[in-house]
Amino acid sequence: METLINIANRAVADYGFRQTVLYGAEDIAQRAGFSTQEQEILVGTVLEFLAALPIPVQPANILGEQQRMESAIKLAASG
Repeated sequence: METLINIANRAVADYGFRQTVLYGAEDIAQRAGFSTQEQEILVGTVLEFLAALPIPVQPANILGEQQRMESAIKLAASG
């Protein structure tokens, strides 16, 4: 789950990487060796969250958005 969180956090901070995640989620999941649960969280929770972010996320807001993303991932993983 840490790899998924790290990818999501980088996508929040880096708009170019966000585009890569949004349009290449299946490739990222395959290359990272994600479990089925991690793939589902990436394609569902993470992509929805990233699509809703402003372009770009202002530097002062990055940490807060990363924390929200991490909480959403952990919530999705727990049930």
